[in-house]
Amino acid sequence: MNNQPDTLIRYLVLTAIFLLSSLGQYLMSQSQYAISGPVSQLTLNAKDQITCELHLGDAVSTTHHALANRLQESEITESTDNANSKAKRSGGAQIIVDYYNFDPSFPLAQLLQAIQAFQTAVDIWASLINSSEPIYLAAVFQPLGDGVLGSAGPTQIYANYPGLERNTWYGNALADKLAGEDLNPVVYDIVANFSTVFTNWYFGTDGNTPASDFDFLTVVLHELCHGLGFFGSMFVDNATGIGDYGFGIPDPVFPVIYDRLPYSPDGKSILKDNRYPNFSTALGDVLLGDPLLAKGPRIKKASNGQGAALFTVLDSGVFGPIPGLTDIWLPGSSYSHLDYLSYAGTPEGLMVPFLSRGVSISDPGDIALAILDDIGWNGKVNRQVVNGRTALAEPEIEVVLDEFETVLKVYPNPVHDRFTVALNQRAQVTSATLMDVIGRQYPLTGQSIDNRAIGFDLSQQALTPGLYILQLSFDNQQKEQLRLLKR
Repeated sequence: MNNQPDTLIRYLVLTAIFLLSSLGQYLMSQSQYAISGPVSQLTLNAKDQITCELHLGDAVSTTHHALANRLQESEITESTDNANSKAKRSGGAQIIVDYYNFDPSFPLAQLLQAIQAFQTAVDIWASLINSSEPIYLAAVFQPLGDGVLGSAGPTQIYANYPGLERNTWYGNALADKLAGEDLNPVVYDIVANFSTVFTNWYFGTDGNTPASDFDFLTVVLHELCHGLGFFGSMFVDNATGIGDYGFGIPDPVFPVIYDRLPYSPDGKSILKDNRYPNFSTALGDVLLGDPLLAKGPRIKKASNGQGAALFTVLDSGVFGPIPGLTDIWLPGSSYSHLDYLSYAGTPEGLMVPFLSRGVSISDPGDIALAILDDIGWNGKVNRQVVNGRTALAEPEIEVVLDEFETVLKVYPNPVHDRFTVALNQRAQVTSATLMDVIGRQYPLTGQSIDNRAIGFDLSQQALTPGLYILQLSFDNQQKEQLRLLKR
């Protein structure tokens, strides 16, 4: 009796179920996220310097984002309609600014000076970054609370949109650039808010800042750099010493693209989970220790191969004990800035965490620009990006090859049946084993994708969902242990 039709039907049904299951798993692993972005607030510290602090999910960020929402329904007080702000520069970016004045008592002459200084900073950045997508920016002037000079930041951060490295947060403007479209056309990409009652702004653009004043152009350049993506999500609880990343968001826990750059003094990525697990004192210790080094192809070139030193803490042994300032984690000041001792007073000084009176800086510096380049502004540097062409397409892999790591990426993680390990070209996997929490070992056979990646298939292994350790040995005698969550 011929049963080929029944067999064919069963085959087609099973194939359809498999494809639907695979698609479901793919889409689950690629869920897109968009949430309110971090806010950089400017205040004066105990040394009478402007301090830049990062906020997310607190009263400061809530107030700032409430302002951003209010702007969508407000009348524009001033707007930049001149050719300089609207025209896309060759090899640059189009940054469109709307100016708002919410302080009727703010003198018109000062407002116009502030707008000129702000626009000068905008034009500098527009000439230094590349994007085919316009960047929409709101500049707001209004009375702020005592000791608060301003706040700025991306209005939203995105993850798992096409063009972005997977499971990684990006600010509006950079996400739009990499996605090749405006992901949210009804909101500004960056909102910058400055005090009209602070009496020590210098609004000139000539660099002759009086010793009693703070240079407004310098501050705007600094804040726009944060808005363009110069920020991370690392944090240390000073009471417990526990470090974490992901802005404290319980689900999903993703790093920011900036978080993928820093390395510990012993040359390991601070996202290396088996060495510096999230929510651990091990991560807290490395964040509170010596300055971290940001590394990447363009950073390496800009720093003569040394890496860019990132600010961690102010050492009381150098600065003397200053309560509330030295030997502790300073949220937003720590980590999301260049090292103060290394770069303050040099041509690379724009992105240090503190600004003194009388200091004027009109150039972001090669290292800050290299960091922006290595998170995606100029040139494609993502290791692995979300491919938006088809949900079932093979992952697009682009690996940054350098000497810093053997394993560059493991994805997806959590894993269902298949995962890939992206490698440094200098090393080849000689053996791979999966070990569960009670010590049972499951030898794995990988399939080389090319000399940059190796794929593994777990579908034939009788594995229960849970935590596993992936143990890899390489032909250069190195060994790696990586956490893998099986779903």
